[in-house]
Amino acid sequence: MTLKVLVIDDEQSILKTFKLRLAKWGYQVLTALSGDSGIKKLRNYKCQVVITDLKMPGLSGQEVLKEVKKRYPDIEVILITGYATIEAAVETMKAGAFDFLVKPINFEHVRLLLEKIEINFKLKAENQQLKDRINILSEELAKKYRVNNLVGKSPSMQKVFELIEKVASLNSTVLIYGETGTGKEMVARAIHHNSPRKSGPIITVDCGSLTETLLESELFGHEKGAFTGALATKKGKFEQAHNGTIFLDEVANASSVVQKKLLRLIQEKTFQRVGGEISIKVDVRIIAAVNEDLLTLVKQGKFRQDLFYRLNVVPVHLPPLKNRKEDILLLTRYFLDQHCRQIGREPMEITPAAAKELLTHLWPGNVRELSNVVERTIIMNSGQSIKKFLIGEVQPSENNEEYQAVTTLDPPLKEQVARLERDYIKSALEHYSGRIKKVIERSGLNSRTLFRKMKLYDIDKKEFR
Repeated sequence: MTLKVLVIDDEQSILKTFKLRLAKWGYQVLTALSGDSGIKKLRNYKCQVVITDLKMPGLSGQEVLKEVKKRYPDIEVILITGYATIEAAVETMKAGAFDFLVKPINFEHVRLLLEKIEINFKLKAENQQLKDRINILSEELAKKYRVNNLVGKSPSMQKVFELIEKVASLNSTVLIYGETGTGKEMVARAIHHNSPRKSGPIITVDCGSLTETLLESELFGHEKGAFTGALATKKGKFEQAHNGTIFLDEVANASSVVQKKLLRLIQEKTFQRVGGEISIKVDVRIIAAVNEDLLTLVKQGKFRQDLFYRLNVVPVHLPPLKNRKEDILLLTRYFLDQHCRQIGREPMEITPAAAKELLTHLWPGNVRELSNVVERTIIMNSGQSIKKFLIGEVQPSENNEEYQAVTTLDPPLKEQVARLERDYIKSALEHYSGRIKKVIERSGLNSRTLFRKMKLYDIDKKEFR
């Protein structure tokens, strides 16, 4: 932007000099011979800066300053005075002036002040644009592009949202198809939380992480003495999910024995605990999920056909992230806001180069991978703008001082993040000699979060003074 500057002085020669100098530097210049005429010009011309003499007939510079700040608070005012004292400087700044100039005027100083004001206006404009864009995305996320924690504006995700809306109020069994990390459990939770059962529990069981015996006991419970180690009667997940919803993740991994008991439960709404003889009746909605084609497993004899048709009443197909590229930046904005709030950071912006990087990646880990990448990048980025996302196990670079990278899978991510946070805070405190305000400015953390993390990692700022 080009600054428009109004210069007010009762000496024509000074106005002429200002106009020549400022125009030469590329600024638009208006002039006025009195404070009254200057204020009138502000009604018709939009200016960003007013430079006014302090001592003038009629309206003084102090009165001009007061009037400008009252009517146009965004305009910066610079006062010209014939003498410089500490008292005058203090009074000027208290009244809201940006700075003051002393006669004879040093125009190099004027130039520096105008450049500083120009930078400030650009930063304000950029911050406002950022806030506006965040608000627009937030509005989109709050409306048609979001159902609970599911986000997407692609046609395929809009179909998923429509299905959720249609089936949520019903009691039909739902089978969710999708690759690992596409958000199958989130779909299940969205259906549950928008259903008449929302006041009841939603219980999740990962069928792929348990052996046959353990899965059977986990789902249906067991009686005391049913097997070695069964020291007491235990309720299963189906009993715990009574009047609610049970989500059976990776149901294709269930053994034939478990499949048979699932079929009976769906048909008769009853089951028996392992080692028990009493039939227990439950009212549970079943939502299942698979990451492969279940019908192919049926044809191969690896999954019961009758159970397949009982589960596949309403199929929901979640597309991989690589097939819904129009959702990537929307999801990134959602995860940025979410993780920034959790970490205690201000909202961050994405540069075009970083956005392009996200759009060209294939995302084998789908939405889960994107969420992890965003969180890791926020933690390791000290600025307010993301220039590069840390996708995958990025190798450290001697020329990249802005990031540190995770290079191994051990120890777990949580421990690596904790170590990086601790080291970062220590380095920042050491660099700024324990000055908390400087660390807050550089790290982007608010004071409450910084002090909480310092307490968590037993860091004392006195050690760095």
